[in-house]
Formats: sequence, structure tokens, C-alpha cells
Amino acid sequence: MKRDDRTARWVAGALLALTVLRLWIATRFELIGDEAYYWQWSRHLDWCYYSKGPLVAWTIRLGTQVFGDTVLGIRFFSVCLGTGTLLLLYRLSQRLFSRRVAVWTLVMAACTPLFVIGSLLMTIDPLFIFCWLASASLFWKAKETDRMGPWLLTGLVVGVGMLAKYTNVALLPSFALFLAWSKSHRTELRRPRFWLMCLVALACLAPVLWWNARHDWVTFVHLQERGALDRAWRFSGSEFMEYLGGQLGALFPLFFIGIVFSLIHGRVRREAPDAYRFLASLAVPLLGFYTILALNDAGEANWTAAAMISALPLLAATWCAFCKTHRGARVVAWLTLVPAVVLAAVTLAAPAGLIPPAEPLLYRIRGWEDLAGRVERFCETEDLAFVIGDHYQTASLLSFYTEGHPDTFIVDRPRIQNQYSLWPTYGEREAGQDAVYVSRDPVPPAELQAQFTAVDSPQETWSRWRGRDVRKFYLHPCRGYRGDG
Repeated sequence: MKRDDRTARWVAGALLALTVLRLWIATRFELIGDEAYYWQWSRHLDWCYYSKGPLVAWTIRLGTQVFGDTVLGIRFFSVCLGTGTLLLLYRLSQRLFSRRVAVWTLVMAACTPLFVIGSLLMTIDPLFIFCWLASASLFWKAKETDRMGPWLLTGLVVGVGMLAKYTNVALLPSFALFLAWSKSHRTELRRPRFWLMCLVALACLAPVLWWNARHDWVTFVHLQERGALDRAWRFSGSEFMEYLGGQLGALFPLFFIGIVFSLIHGRVRREAPDAYRFLASLAVPLLGFYTILALNDAGEANWTAAAMISALPLLAATWCAFCKTHRGARVVAWLTLVPAVVLAAVTLAAPAGLIPPAEPLLYRIRGWEDLAGRVERFCETEDLAFVIGDHYQTASLLSFYTEGHPDTFIVDRPRIQNQYSLWPTYGEREAGQDAVYVSRDPVPPAELQAQFTAVDSPQETWSRWRGRDVRKFYLHPCRGYRGDG
């Protein structure tokens, strides 16, 4: 058997085993708030939603059609997409460099905390990262052909990725940067197929624009607020340090340092110039954009995920090149990989309940099923008809973990807060009925007190997991809804 065939078999076997392990772990812990929120979206299929495109809702809907409204139904495709992402990364790294580089890229990606967790949770990131790498792989092949089909297919996948996360649009200027940077491919910018690819990609946003035109462009307002672009610019050293700490923690510190080194050092740039330019074009613009934003607001650690995963093959190539000529580089490589593997194992074991969860990182995924049971019993005792949550995540999780998955609500306010504000809230159907307001605050909001005849003193309760208190909540009985919400 050829060595390449043997390696391919090992890789396939490792990915299969990892997929089975992740599927098992994914069913061992409760949903997080965003997953339950997106599950609510899947119960109200639409062309777009308050903060994101529709792909995550459509994907969850497909999973729940197969496996029911269960944790497996919600997370099944996240695990599959995680495996698909690793396979795409392996194949792309092999095309750009070598089989050896591809194997080490795969190992590093499988050990990166951000991608370990991302492969278990059904959020927008598994869809987005898969589409990002699929688009990059298709583009790398399309540039070597004169046929129009591969270019249009690339544009379609870029567009589908934008329906998961709008950041996928960054691929278009990144592709243009690579073509302009690579002398042998520069002529593509003067040919219609590149621009038709861009047109196909942008056309996929048509349903998003149509939906937003009918909803006062709420997505664009939300994106401005998320990026802190709705307020005056200010330089904040503390925000930048928070951003930097988030990157180090999400990627694994030595991987992050290695990526920065590999982007700066010229060895791979000299030995494989086109591969370097391509990966740098995918990583640097996005990383630079969020770094500049971080001077004003730290944002979220996962925002740079696409840039980081694009740079992992470059790190692996740099590592492999140095290991050939520097014995010390091999020592550094193993000293980096061993703790990374240990951290990945711990990251997988903690959600599965195999080791105690760390406070407060993992307690956010515990106790929601218990809380839903407590709220359900409280409603039966107090004869309360419906549930209002203090946050969209609270409302979504209570709906998922309550028998029959009843409609839940957030406090009805004049301004648009999230997707719940765009759905029918408690109205004439609930007029005269009583409700429970579930909150982490002992004082109910003024809007709630105005909407009900009376809001009784709250009952204090704790959500629990394995006999341990997780979070304190207050259950507020709300009497006599006025019906004018």
C-alpha cells in the first residue's frame, strides 16, 4: 500500500472516530442559550432574522425533522459540519503544501479550543467556517480552469455562507487581494468570471435585503451596535487587551503566537509564494479589521475564527520547514502540541460531565432542565398560564426544556430588542390570565408592572445540577394581564 493511501486511511479513521465521540459528547450536556434561541427561529422559518441570516434556522429545522426537538436534533449537523471542516482543511493544506503539512494542520485544528467547542454547539459558526473553507477550496481550484462553472459554484457557496454569517462576504475582497498580489493570476481581475462569481455571491443576499426592507433594516442597526460603530470612536487599551486575551485563549496561546510569526517570517513566502499569498489574503484583512475594531471595543473571541483557521496551514508549513533544519524546532513543536492535546481532551471531557465543570465557564450549560421543571411546577401550583423570561436565552431555554415546548415570551417593550420583538407577544389571547416572570433580578421591570394588575413578591429558587446549586432565579407571579400589551 502506498504511503499516501495509508495516511488517507488513518485520517479517515481518525475523523470517523472523532465524529462518533463528538456526537456522544454533544448529547451529554444541555443547550446553551443561543442554541435554544436559534431552535426557536427554526420553529418560525423566515428569510432572515433580527441578527443573522436564515441558514442556522434552516439547518436546525432539518435536524429536528430527522431526530425530533432534541439536543441531538439540534446539534447533529454541527458535529457533521465540524468533521467536514477538518476534512476541507486537510485537503486544502495538502493541495497548497504537502501531505505532512496537511496532517499537522489537522492535528492543530482538532486541538484548538475554539474549534473543539464549535464542533459541539449548533451556532452560526460551524456553518460559517465550513462555507468559508469550502469557498476557499473551490476558488483555489477555479483559478486553474477556464471554465465558468467552478467560478459560479464558488460564488454560490460564498453566498450560502453569508446566509450563515455576513462575515463570509470578506472572502470576495480577500480573493481579489490574492489575484492582485499574484502576478501569474492578476489577469483574472480583468476577466468577467471573477466578477460574475462576486455577483452570484451577492445575489444570495437578496432575501436578506428584502426581509430587512420590511423590518426597518433592524439587522444593519444590530450590526452597528455589535461592532460599537453606533457610538463615538475612542481608543481603549483595556478593550484591546481583552481582545488579545480572548484570541490567546480561544486559539491556544502558542498557536496564536505561531500564526503571527508565520505571517511575518519569510520562509514559506519564499518557498511557496502563491500558497503564502493565498492564506495571508484570507487571514490578514479579517484579522486586521477586527484588531482595529478592538481598539474601540473588544468584541467576541470567535469573530476572528475564519482568519485563524485560514492561517493554520501556514503555521503548519512554517513548523515543518523549520523542523527539517532546526532540531530545536522539533522540541518546541512537541512542547506545544502536548499541552494543546491535553487542553483539547479537557475541553471535550468537561461538557460530557467526565470532569467537574469550571466556574463560571461551564455552569452556563448546566441546570436549565432542572429550572424548567421548577418553573413548570410553580405554574401548576400558582395556576399561572404562560412564561415570560428576563432574556431571550432564558425564554428559549425554558421553552425547550418544558414539556410540550410551549410558547414563551420576553417582556413586551416598545423598542426592538431581539427576534422575540418581531414575533407576536402575549396579547389578547392571554388577557386576564396570570403569568410567571423568570428573572435573575428580584425587582421586576416597570413595563411588567404596568401590564399586569399586580406582580406578587417573588419566590427565590436555584437551578441545580447533580445536587449542586448553579444559579439563583426569582419567580415573579404576575396577576391579571391587562391585555393591552
